[in-house]
Amino acid sequence: MEEKYIFIDCDGVILDSEQRMNKKKEERGYLNHNDGKEFDDYFKLADSIEGEWEYIIEGASSLNSSVEIIRELEKMKRKLAILTKVHSLKEMQIKVSDLRQNRYIYSPIIFVPPGVKKHEIIIPNNQLLIDDSSKNINGWVQNGGVGMIFDEKLKVNSKTRVRSLEFLLEGEKSERF
Repeated sequence: MEEKYIFIDCDGVILDSEQRMNKKKEERGYLNHNDGKEFDDYFKLADSIEGEWEYIIEGASSLNSSVEIIRELEKMKRKLAILTKVHSLKEMQIKVSDLRQNRYIYSPIIFVPPGVKKHEIIIPNNQLLIDDSSKNINGWVQNGGVGMIFDEKLKVNSKTRVRSLEFLLEGEKSERF
């Protein structure tokens, strides 16, 4: 049986870059985190401010040892791919540079552009997606994939929610992935 890929979101699963972005967004006067246009306006601004994306991405911390666990999974030759939303080419360039040169993660990186859903880029086909967005997970599962919500503050893992990627290292428990 061919091993399926495990797709892992970057912002909010691997790195705390989402929190850092929201902090910068608020500092710039964009306070509504439910307004898509406000996010778009902020992303344009972020592209024009020297060092903004670097602060958000390169300054981010690994969430619950996600970076270290991914490196370990790569050594085990697990089929992983980073499936991450991007809002601009500048953000994309900095993510690639950071993941490769600073984090030493060498799994494929698949970028999802604005206005496109993750399940439209990758056909889920019973493959696993670990993401902090229930919207992404719901779309993935509705289109034939297996989804797990990543919640760094969760106390106990369940079948559909995890606080760490550590379960992927646990042999038999993760064999179906």
